[in-house]
Amino acid sequence: MADIDAGDLIESAWWPESVTVQENTDQLNVTSTTSIAGSPECSTTFVAGMSGRAGVCVGAEIRNDDTAGNRLFVQFEIRLTNSSGAIHTAAVVTRGVSTTGDTTASQFMVFGNMTMVEGLTPGATYFIRTMHRVDGGTTNDIGHRRLVVIPLT
Repeated sequence: MADIDAGDLIESAWWPESVTVQENTDQLNVTSTTSIAGSPECSTTFVAGMSGRAGVCVGAEIRNDDTAGNRLFVQFEIRLTNSSGAIHTAAVVTRGVSTTGDTTASQFMVFGNMTMVEGLTPGATYFIRTMHRVDGGTTNDIGHRRLVVIPLT
């Protein structure tokens, strides 16, 4: 075993790669009141780190054109292995971003949120994708969606 001296750079023997993905296809006049992935999906896979935790950043360029003040929500879900795997982290609005419900906001705005996901199995592959829904109305739009996953050791 090599000696380690003060100030030496120590590299982890196993540190999964951080991943990022974005999708720029407009999702216009979103009407679903249940979470859907959209088409095309904004999705990728990642490998969980040794701690079983990962930082997840979700971002979206969104606009609220709904005159009734209904909101648009963009969040994420995590599944084991692929899109048909068991759900590990369900899509919930507290882990995402939303429009403000301002009935006069006709311009796109960029929002982002970061959350810590726990309980991942170290070394397992997970599938993550953005999901979106509205609480009513038909004129809420998405300009782009983005995910960044940072596995922690």
